[in-house]
Amino acid sequence: MPKSTIFDNRDFLFLWSGNAASNIGLSGVRIAYPLLALILTGSPMSASVVSFAIILPSLIFEIPAGMASDYWDRRRVLVKCQQLGLAATLIAALVVITRPPGLSVFLAGAAFVEGAAYVFFSNSELGLVRDIVAVNERSSAIAFLEAEQSIAQLAGRALGVMTLGIARSLPFLANTASYLYCLWTLSRMGARMPDKPEVDGPAPATIWDWNHVGSGVRTIWAEPLVKGATIILGITNAIFQVFILLMTVQVRNSGHPVWVIGIVLGATGLGGLLGAVLAAGLANRFSPRIMFTCTLWAWVVLCIPMAMSSNPLVLAMCWMGIGFAAPPANVALTLYRLRVFPENYVGRIHGAIKLIANGGAAFGSLLAGTLLSVLGISETGWILVTLMVLMARIGRRLPEPRPAAPGLPTNWITRLSLKGPGHPEVW
Repeated sequence: MPKSTIFDNRDFLFLWSGNAASNIGLSGVRIAYPLLALILTGSPMSASVVSFAIILPSLIFEIPAGMASDYWDRRRVLVKCQQLGLAATLIAALVVITRPPGLSVFLAGAAFVEGAAYVFFSNSELGLVRDIVAVNERSSAIAFLEAEQSIAQLAGRALGVMTLGIARSLPFLANTASYLYCLWTLSRMGARMPDKPEVDGPAPATIWDWNHVGSGVRTIWAEPLVKGATIILGITNAIFQVFILLMTVQVRNSGHPVWVIGIVLGATGLGGLLGAVLAAGLANRFSPRIMFTCTLWAWVVLCIPMAMSSNPLVLAMCWMGIGFAAPPANVALTLYRLRVFPENYVGRIHGAIKLIANGGAAFGSLLAGTLLSVLGISETGWILVTLMVLMARIGRRLPEPRPAAPGLPTNWITRLSLKGPGHPEVW
């Protein structure tokens, strides 16, 4: 009898394809929201407010969304989130068509609702994947989730710019179609999921119960490898946000048209998609620490030409490499968290990690303009490279992961990765 694979899991394929389509639509409107605010109001401040509105839910709702994933019916959460996002994007389309007074306020409100729906959806998605995917298929499933993000970045940004060029309401109408498709796929999923998540102890009265929220953060902080990797990823997210503005300014100052900037920034999606193809095999083969360390040093090497060059081809290739290096480490760390943490903590832990990662990105976005204005492009670039080297050096000294079984693994690279900083012949 042939061995089953992730492609035989009908429920997972429905879940993945629906959420991938939804993410493509959302990535498109993430670009459309601030651009339309700028076009229709002529105010850069309005564009900034609308852009921040879609990011703000990540700073507010990540941990409560993790709580919801642990204690609520996950599939029902996914359905409600898609319905809420669908309503918000239809309101945004109507606002763009009718252009009422206070247009930017309506757009910011719709953007905030879509951002909040995405936060709750993405947290519950990981928990539902755990419910419907066998342990031996988890590495492939997590790799698919990594590919989902890369596909959304690559196709969604292109879709947003292209549809906006045809009609100003079209990005939202395309997003409407993606929400409807996702709702259809969720309705087609079978009954393999539990009726509600299996958790220990009584559920909290609300998802804002800080005793339960704090338990997820404390659980992360008790695992040194996960704690260290999470902090480093939050800092590297800030670094990359500054790099995004730096590359945008470099390309623009070189006299290239705006669409070139879109190609450069979209290259990370292509790299991430290619990296996701290899992620499951590498994550199964090597230690999460060695995968994380290799990713950090790869980022160091790629950041150097990004700091030195304004050539769009060089920037696009390096940015694509940044995206390519990320999925293997992300998959390895996610699998490790699923292995070492209690299953009823998956949502809270995932939410806390995303909060730190998104907080780093938000801080980097706020810091980027100041750094470039005060220090200039070249100096800012080399500061970012220096910080990335520091992160890589700290990363290679992270504690060893907990072994999956007694004894050393047979793979020599994994054995090497399990040696700690006290082994001078290695480190």
